[in-house]
Amino acid sequence: GWLGSRLCASFLSSNSTSSSGVGCGAVEQFHSVGLVYRSLKCRSLRRIIEGRVGLSNFIRVIRAAFIAATLHDKGATHVHLPTEKSSKRKISRSTSGDSKRSTIGDSMEQIKHKPTFVLCVDELIKKGGMTHGSFARTLQNISGPVRQPYLSGILVDVSRSSYDPNIAHEGFPNSFVRGASSLYLRVGAYVDAIKPGEKQGIGVSNKLHVIVEPVIPQGGISFGGPVTVRVIENGGQGQCNEYVKSIAVDGSRSDWGPIVLHGEPVSTPKQQTAASGLIESTGPSSRKKNSEKLNKKKESTGIASSLLGNDTTGDSIFSANHIHRGGYCALELIRVTNLSQFLWLRVDPQGLYDGRIALFQHDSCLAEQLFHDGEASSQVEALRALAERPLSVQVAPKIKFVYGVPVSELPVRILGDCLRGSVVHTDLPHNPSVRAQAALALAQWQNNKAPSFKDSYDWVGLKLLIQYFNERFCQHASSMMPAKYAKICVKMLNNAQSASTTSRARSSGEYQYLDLFHSNDRETVIENAIEIEQEEDEEYRVRSAVITAIASCRAKDGQSPVLVISILEKILQCQDESVTTNLVSLEESRLIEKKKKRKTVTSQQILDDNAIYSERNLRDEFKDLPYVSSSLIAETLLSLCYVNASPNVIEDPTTGKHIQSKAKHPVIPLMEACQRWLEWDLYKEDIQCEDEVVNMTGIGRNSVIAPNAITGLCSLALLRQVTTDADTDNTDKTEPSNKRKIDRVAEMIQNVTSAQYYIDIFDSTPVRADTTRAAAAQAVTCLCCAADRIPNDRDSIGLLTALEFLLERILEPTTSLALRQTLALLMLDACTGKVCLTQRVAVIGSSNDLVIGGSRLYNGPLGASYGNDSGSSLFMSASKVSLPAANAVNDGARNGMSVLRKSGKPKPNPDRPNAKKPPSEDTIVRVAKFATSLWRTMNGELGGKFNVKDGTPSAVTSAIDGVCAYDGHLRCSLLSLWQCVWPAGNGSSGNGQCLAVQRVQAERVQTEPPEWIKKGADEVMKVGEYNDEKLAAEMEDKANESLRKIINLELDRQQWRGDLAQVLKNSSNGSGSKDPIAVSQGLNQPLDIVEKNEAWKLGSWVTSAAYQRRARNEDGGAVVSATKLRLTMS
Repeated sequence: GWLGSRLCASFLSSNSTSSSGVGCGAVEQFHSVGLVYRSLKCRSLRRIIEGRVGLSNFIRVIRAAFIAATLHDKGATHVHLPTEKSSKRKISRSTSGDSKRSTIGDSMEQIKHKPTFVLCVDELIKKGGMTHGSFARTLQNISGPVRQPYLSGILVDVSRSSYDPNIAHEGFPNSFVRGASSLYLRVGAYVDAIKPGEKQGIGVSNKLHVIVEPVIPQGGISFGGPVTVRVIENGGQGQCNEYVKSIAVDGSRSDWGPIVLHGEPVSTPKQQTAASGLIESTGPSSRKKNSEKLNKKKESTGIASSLLGNDTTGDSIFSANHIHRGGYCALELIRVTNLSQFLWLRVDPQGLYDGRIALFQHDSCLAEQLFHDGEASSQVEALRALAERPLSVQVAPKIKFVYGVPVSELPVRILGDCLRGSVVHTDLPHNPSVRAQAALALAQWQNNKAPSFKDSYDWVGLKLLIQYFNERFCQHASSMMPAKYAKICVKMLNNAQSASTTSRARSSGEYQYLDLFHSNDRETVIENAIEIEQEEDEEYRVRSAVITAIASCRAKDGQSPVLVISILEKILQCQDESVTTNLVSLEESRLIEKKKKRKTVTSQQILDDNAIYSERNLRDEFKDLPYVSSSLIAETLLSLCYVNASPNVIEDPTTGKHIQSKAKHPVIPLMEACQRWLEWDLYKEDIQCEDEVVNMTGIGRNSVIAPNAITGLCSLALLRQVTTDADTDNTDKTEPSNKRKIDRVAEMIQNVTSAQYYIDIFDSTPVRADTTRAAAAQAVTCLCCAADRIPNDRDSIGLLTALEFLLERILEPTTSLALRQTLALLMLDACTGKVCLTQRVAVIGSSNDLVIGGSRLYNGPLGASYGNDSGSSLFMSASKVSLPAANAVNDGARNGMSVLRKSGKPKPNPDRPNAKKPPSEDTIVRVAKFATSLWRTMNGELGGKFNVKDGTPSAVTSAIDGVCAYDGHLRCSLLSLWQCVWPAGNGSSGNGQCLAVQRVQAERVQTEPPEWIKKGADEVMKVGEYNDEKLAAEMEDKANESLRKIINLELDRQQWRGDLAQVLKNSSNGSGSKDPIAVSQGLNQPLDIVEKNEAWKLGSWVTSAAYQRRARNEDGGAVVSATKLRLTMS
């Protein structure tokens, strides 16, 4: 249970540099699990440094390091500055007696006025490199006293032996580099409610109150210091004001208010009443009639009418295209609910802490922040907060409807407008990256507010996602347009613009999109354009996110709605990878080419009459080549892993019991489409491999469709197998007319649920792409583990079989280094219950980005949440209801881990009640042989395996000649696997030793039974008192004894760093504020440490902290209800 940071394992000698002059621990460079963590940690630390010292000062520190390194290489000991000329003239005019005194005085004057930058360079030269301490001191000296409050901190690591009660936290930079957690901060903002009869308008000031509550998790550290608070008002003087507040170091709740507001109210009670429709005749009887009429309309139309077509909404306030019939956008509607001058609030906008800050403010404030804050990070924060609104603890507002729209529905309408880019209050739509996050936020909102069953009609978020497809990519109900990756931009003179162009396209002297012009005028525009360029169109990123979001929508019962399965099936059927798309028509393309050639020839004739092509000509020709959208197909195939469907349950007319329907499983069409894509991509891969043998170009192919198809097909096959009863298979009980079709389906199901199908893909010749082979290996592992999901009398050896398969493929000479590392990580995933949950190969292979892939691995397909009602936690836990396929794989892997750890233990007493059957002797020998192969492989040996040099099996040897001999990444991964299966220090499984190996060797030494030899016991390594392998292990332990002491010291230091917050809390009991009002509200009182329970682990850290502090009466007591009322602001 080490709770420290992975990054701090490299700071064994308190250094954060790889310079050989100062030394550095490079453990993290080879730790496979910490690769993503280290990348994210380093990026976060860079942002924190830039925010605290400024970008210019940070660049000066880097320059100082480069200058110091250059001077040190040249043998310089310090920086020599030139002597001023005025000093030389003063020395020459002085007498011989005064010359000496003048020289000493001038030298002292130079030392006294030596620039800070030069002093920092001198210190780095003397150190011989940049250490952790010198880096922090250089930042402090160069930044100056202005930024000193943001850079204050101790540079000496805390420890149990040197504990100082006066030190509450280490500060910068130790808390951010070595801390086991980042800053967790809950912030609540509310405006004083307007009293009845009180006048409201311009010049009337209200007060904004901000309550701040740090959350310190178990094993975490406390953060404190100054922080910037940015308040945005509506109109008036000083619309944007910034205040410097302070976060309490002891983790106590603070009040940052009151802040006086002087702006103009966003809305008035009169406008709110008029918008709510309370004056009109919209009583309960009329609303009930409209609701009944709407339900009848929905029942008559059904779901099929909205399948990638126009959504029939009947008498709803929104039209078929989800546009308000009154012409209002969602931002205008939600503004009516805000009666104050307060628009939105931001805490730490510069990212000085780069932590998790959950800001509780009105829904309209989040909408204003989304559409009017120019920073993308602020917009994403608003998106994730809106995905959780309205909260389960949020008090209902006074009005229920705004121009016919329910107030509780306004957050999802805001998200829909951001995704579709149809808001008139912004000059341009949001960045595609922000809109992609809006799509994922829509899915989170839909999962939070999902109906109880999949057959319900209340799918507002899902329908908005489908509407995006209708507007962008669906030309008709049965055809889908491919995505464009670029746009044509033209630059025209003011007098050359056509009079018939739209007003949006008539900007003077600027680049304009060719799509904005009318089709009849495009040729004229091209002819009169002075420049024609192309730019990237990132709409395909939004489309990929929308596909993932649609597939991730679930009902409360964990089932995917029928509409989701129909949409995915239609996308796979309509979308063809071979369908290419061009930016313009053929005539327009020829016209653009002629214009470019005419301009190019005219300019080249002046320079060189013999020139034919220029570099720009060649680049333009490559741009005109058609392209395929295989990445979008891959994203759709990967989204099949997020689908959960089961056969319908019907009532048996003969018995009256509820039984499972014998109709075709809902995922069968998806499986057929997925297999067709897989076979097509494998066929193309075979053709390219054959061409590679002939051409010998050396250019490999990184397949994208095949890995996602394998992952999706395996997931759907397991889903069908787990959710289908054994007595519902009607393959042999069908009519002869359907016999042939069902035989084809049954053959497909039998193939894709067999591990041999994917083994053949992995072992096929010529060798396939690494991503394809890795996906096949992951599918084999999932199927082998799922075979043991139900315990029975036989041994659960599915996990053992999968581990043997993966280890054998690691030792094959045709396996690349990257594929070996991936297979080792799959072994770790299988043993930790993540092999079917994360889809590691398909995620990394599709995105090809460490941060994007790591985000999906750690936070699920819908990304991170804001910390409250997390809609993405559905895909982070393999529950039987939400993810039955992953749950089955995990159950089998859990049973397999029990066999691996129990093999070799003494037989239990059969008379003991509930005594489990021990593993058989065959299983014990197999476990011992696997442990032997794993031990020798991770120690760099090749003993007993195929030798590439002479083509013969090599003898068992201690020579460093194996696959791990020069691969530190692979060795660390396999060592982590050994520690996971047979952990050290656990009495039940020995001191990091495999009990099966000890059992086999004990049987051999005592009796030498021939049946053990026949089972392969002679291939198990010896662990006796005198043998080469044990002596070699003892020598390595003795050689690394000093390093082990340093590591244990660092681990203990990290453990103490995590316990320091609780120690300070215990020592400060009774030392808080004595103000009775502050005590009644829980202000300025140190709060307890929050336990990381299951809700915290799934991302709902705000909810976890709120419930724990409510149970301890630390949430303010009687003022809680008043605070909730103030948060409504309506």
